[in-house]
Amino acid sequence: MNMIKTEIFHEAIKNKIKVRFYYNLNEQIMEPYFIFVEEDGTKVLYGKSNNGKKKIMKFDFKKIANIRLLPNEHFTPIIPTSTQLN
Repeated sequence: MNMIKTEIFHEAIKNKIKVRFYYNLNEQIMEPYFIFVEEDGTKVLYGKSNNGKKKIMKFDFKKIANIRLLPNEHFTPIIPTSTQLN
């Protein structure tokens, strides 16, 4: 099941397409940026949610369900930068 999720998100990231899914039973529409496997083996998705917050959020793959690509809704990734990191 995780592989199917990975393939859907990979397609969305590659083509910069927004996705819709349910996370903890709440609908999310988001711009997926990248998939990451944490040290404990947990697979997570990072991206910007359209829930009004302007920051990048982390979503646990295990809590994501009912993923749909939104092929008519493209985006341009916005990666925040900090002068403290330079």
